Amino acid sequence: MTMRTITALTLILLTCAALCTGAVHAADRIALLISSDDAPYKEAVAGFNEYLNKQGMQPAYELISLGGDASKAGAAIQKIRLGGFNLIFALGSLATDAVTREITDTPIVAGLILRPESLKKGANVTGVTIEFPLDLQLAWIQKMVPQARTIGVVFSPDENRKKIEAAAKAAQKLGLKLEAQEVRTAQEVPDVLERLSKRAQVLWGVPDAVAMSMQAAKPVLLFSLQNSIPFAAPSSMWVKAGALYSLDCDYKDVGAQCGEMAMKVLKGALPGTIPPETPRIVSYSLNMNTARMMKLTILDDVVRGAKQTF
Repeated sequence: MTMRTITALTLILLTCAALCTGAVHAADRIALLISSDDAPYKEAVAGFNEYLNKQGMQPAYELISLGGDASKAGAAIQKIRLGGFNLIFALGSLATDAVTREITDTPIVAGLILRPESLKKGANVTGVTIEFPLDLQLAWIQKMVPQARTIGVVFSPDENRKKIEAAAKAAQKLGLKLEAQEVRTAQEVPDVLERLSKRAQVLWGVPDAVAMSMQAAKPVLLFSLQNSIPFAAPSSMWVKAGALYSLDCDYKDVGAQCGEMAMKVLKGALPGTIPPETPRIVSYSLNMNTARMMKLTILDDVVRGAKQTF
């Protein structure tokens, strides 16, 4: 972590503490274990602390960053074990997987988790994922591409079989059909996409280490643009590169959601009794150049509501 990053995060904590009013809980100690120093993590930390401050809480914080390096997890866990913390706030899958694997006797509230399975590893864990419910994701496809009836998706069965099976049922309830194609290597993606070119009116990108890998990015985007099949992407990076749109969460609000959970835990609730949640605010990125190229009509209020447009 750079000195500049440390200073920025420290200022967030100090500012939130300065805004605190009401009762002070000096005995509460919280470890902030973050996977990365990127902006979303800072926003989530700010939301978490602002929420607790508004509730009259002023815990003592210990910030520990893994900086995206899994090899730092061991030292971080040891530091947490020796810190006498009342609560661990873990941000990101790297931090969450590390702490839930090693610590079972301290309450953990986690945020910015890609997969809900990470929150099912112990009775001392709860938190907020960054994955929206499947029916909501499919409803947004209908909103963005209302003429689409068949949704193509490419996925690794080892990683996403259960999700795709659930998505097929959710799609049927919405009057949609899911045309799902399995791949086991990124090299298979172009051929599988070709099979979808005559069947799907929109391509849905679910987070997948094979189908949505960096190696698969070029064939996926080329398929979408060359066949005028809109691509609902897993992140804004894809949108900037040519996908039609992606859903995203409000990172600061996810931090506030985690703060609400932390408040319950600090008041005596067991994390295992607090159900994991999905983000409550939907934001999205939109590529208007792609929309014009594909002659898609995007409603004015949808354009105005985008977090960012390209």
